[in-house]
Amino acid sequence: MAKLHFIKKIKKKKEDPSEDTTKESRGSLDRNEKKALRKNKRKETFSKIWEKAGDSIDFADETIVETEEVLEAGVDGILTVGAAVINFCDRAIAIGEWFVLKTLVVIGRKQHQLGLKTAEYKGYLIKNSLVLGAACLLMVGAFAATTGYEYSYNGRPLGIVKEQKDVLEILELASEELSQEYGSNIVIDPETDIKFRPVVSYGKEIDTEDTVLRRLTYMSEINAQGSAILINGEVKLVVENQQTAEQVLKDIEAMFLTDTDSTEYEYVGFVEDIKIEPYSTKLNNIISKEAAIELLGNGGQQSSEYIVASGDTIYAICEKVGLSLSELTALNPGLSANSTIHAGDAIKVQKEIPLLTLETIGVSTFAESIPFETEYKDSSYYYQGESVTNREGQNGKASITARLTKHNGQIVAREDLSREVLTAPVNKVILKGTKVVPPKKGTGQYIRPVNVGISSRYGWRWGRRHTGDDYGAPTGTPIKAADGGTVSKAGWHYGYGLTVIIDHGGGAKTLYGHCSKLYVGVGEKVFQGQTIAAVGNTGNSYGSHCHFEIIINGNYVDPSRYT
Repeated sequence: MAKLHFIKKIKKKKEDPSEDTTKESRGSLDRNEKKALRKNKRKETFSKIWEKAGDSIDFADETIVETEEVLEAGVDGILTVGAAVINFCDRAIAIGEWFVLKTLVVIGRKQHQLGLKTAEYKGYLIKNSLVLGAACLLMVGAFAATTGYEYSYNGRPLGIVKEQKDVLEILELASEELSQEYGSNIVIDPETDIKFRPVVSYGKEIDTEDTVLRRLTYMSEINAQGSAILINGEVKLVVENQQTAEQVLKDIEAMFLTDTDSTEYEYVGFVEDIKIEPYSTKLNNIISKEAAIELLGNGGQQSSEYIVASGDTIYAICEKVGLSLSELTALNPGLSANSTIHAGDAIKVQKEIPLLTLETIGVSTFAESIPFETEYKDSSYYYQGESVTNREGQNGKASITARLTKHNGQIVAREDLSREVLTAPVNKVILKGTKVVPPKKGTGQYIRPVNVGISSRYGWRWGRRHTGDDYGAPTGTPIKAADGGTVSKAGWHYGYGLTVIIDHGGGAKTLYGHCSKLYVGVGEKVFQGQTIAAVGNTGNSYGSHCHFEIIINGNYVDPSRYT
């Protein structure tokens, strides 16, 4: 019967022309009309919900009233209240079921309408989806093809790679190569040292793994772990590792341990407080063992003075002290290449000194020179004011055993423990003349300038005239003035070499040639027998001798006739 009733209901719906001709059934409603229709339906739905809620509230009010009455009625009233509560719960459940079913119906209707629309536009959606997907793929491909990563080490950009793994995969290899090359522990941390930044790589050079490795291994700013040598708490240098640092200090010690095997050391150590500690720094701050030895051995500067010697020039001093002209003048304001300097002047210079001071205390046995003394004796053979060495002095020799304290090889303290004289010194003897000095003027009487025989006489020789007598004698033999007078020449004189000419007055002169040294100057007055020069071999000479001439009124005469 229920089935027949449902069929009749459907037939009745089909036979009702009013329903078939509405806009809603034809689906010809425009957008605004559909929106208004949905709004009305929502209103109807909320109206029904509020109606049901109102019924529930009315029921609750009735229940409360009844509850008050029941409380007055006692046990019967309690039963009545319980029944009212159950009745209220049933109604609330019924309202909830109706709301859930209504929501499901609305959702089902929306899904049905969406299915109809999807079926209607299925072909269009598929076509446009394919086009959109292809476009997305092209965009992704183009972005991937033109995008790379700029990699940097501690903020310093190095290059561009296609993928980050091109860098990360060789960091360990780069660390190993750097550590092996520099002998220090070098680790490139991918988390803290390496950073990446997406960039457009189109038209730019892309680094391969080999290029990345080369860039990393040739970069001097890489963080490295070395060993620092601290002097009195201050870092002076950093080398590859502790072993190298220890070897540097040993080599510095060996530099100043110059004593012989006979030395027994009681103490060897540096005056300064020396420490070796691990030290993190940049790779280019780590120096080699050789550079460290040079720095510690000659890295300090100390001001000192140079005392000008006779014949010194500014450029000669620069060469002696190892400074350039600009460095020397910077240390001495007012000094220039054209400055006049005199023997005994003090000039400031810088002196290289070690940064470390090696102190050694040891007992050594060594030979030491015993200096000779000088004795002076009077001699009537020589004129007053003349001093002649009669005997040269000789140093003696002694064997010394002493405790020596040295700083960088220089003795700063000495304690003699024993002393044995091996050779006694020989004193030097100097004869001081006591003979009265004759007048410093010509007497007309001449003496031989050198107290030896004549080796070559005045006269013709080898086709030419020899204008004087030659006195052959060893170089350094004293030459005496043949007579008193005034020195008119003292210096180089043509083929005579170093020469002295004395004017004796009255037109008489004497000449002394081929000297090795001159002891008088122009204008100086000399007396007969005074030592004025030393025998030599200068000028046109073929052996050590003194060439002596006597000139009377400009004419050369035979000296042997006057001496």
